[in-house]
Amino acid sequence: MAGNQGRKGSNAMDDKKTDNGGVELFSFLKNVTIFSSFSLDVLRNLLGDCPRINKKAGELIVEEGTPASEIFIIISGRVSIILDLTTDPFELAEFGPGDCIGEASVIGVQNHSASARVKEDAELFVLSRSILMSIYEKDKDVFSMLILNIARELARRLYKTDQVLLHYGKKR
Repeated sequence: MAGNQGRKGSNAMDDKKTDNGGVELFSFLKNVTIFSSFSLDVLRNLLGDCPRINKKAGELIVEEGTPASEIFIIISGRVSIILDLTTDPFELAEFGPGDCIGEASVIGVQNHSASARVKEDAELFVLSRSILMSIYEKDKDVFSMLILNIARELARRLYKTDQVLLHYGKKR
């Protein structure tokens, strides 16, 4: 499975909070599927305190079986999703700019079902569970739409996984 399904397109970016290449963060986030229904003003207001982190190739972002507390949006780089990293590694998917990881575990309040390892140096936007709860306290309508957007993204991934399984199941 390839990533990059989390981003609708690219815009010219024009705000104060920019990355090293001058790309405007909130315009970028507006093109990420889980945030696409929100205006730039809403994104700036709700997500202005979220940190951005940098990870080098080979570093783990999340480890299978550990508690989930953050959703990571890939701004740049590539990330591999790997099952059984320490015993019998199997790469399930690779994600890139505009894709999210960790959202199923955070929303499902469960441990991570796989590990995420940086394949190419990556910059990540971090949406913590505490920020999610802050959004809930500030604006329940926005929170509800965000959760619905996350559910839609997870449903799209599940559908793609089902299609792959059906395809290979028919070959047996």
